Amino acid sequence: MTSVLVTGGGERLSEVAEAIKATGAETTVVDSLDRLGEAVAGQSFDAYVQLPVAMTPRSGSLVSRVEQFLSEGLLSRFRAAETVLPALHDASTVVLVGGQTNIDVDAPDDQQARTALMRVLAHALRAERAPAHLKVRTAGPEWSGADIAASLEGGAPSEAPSAQTGDREAIGKAYADWRAEVLGLVRVEF
Repeated sequence: MTSVLVTGGGERLSEVAEAIKATGAETTVVDSLDRLGEAVAGQSFDAYVQLPVAMTPRSGSLVSRVEQFLSEGLLSRFRAAETVLPALHDASTVVLVGGQTNIDVDAPDDQQARTALMRVLAHALRAERAPAHLKVRTAGPEWSGADIAASLEGGAPSEAPSAQTGDREAIGKAYADWRAEVLGLVRVEF
């Protein structure tokens, strides 16, 4: 039986978890990053689905609210992935689901920057496990729970918008170049 870890928060968590359970997979759901380390300790997973986290905006300056969005939202996904990585098999599948939007309508938003951070996380996960073949995909916020569940087995979403298809293709094609560039920064002296 396939074991799948699903993390994140908000309304989509139960929808996605139920869709994965419907495939017959053993599903572990963690809705708080505070409990993530405890939940994965001693466990092993075939797949990991990372949904956006739920956040409650705090008061303060606009700069403070944007900082919260980044640190408790987008960047917390890197910490979550780092916590989960030791519990994944070398050939596991990871699906990073986009949709982390700014919690404050007055705050500036840059969807391209958010997408770029997801790509960086995908590259970092692959590089961390190289030469093993960790499969990492990104999924857009428009993917249904069923689409996400199907992607764990290599399926495509029922209606893949061309922008998301382009993102997935770009990640795959750019990975070798990115890895060579990063590894090219390493110096070995004898």
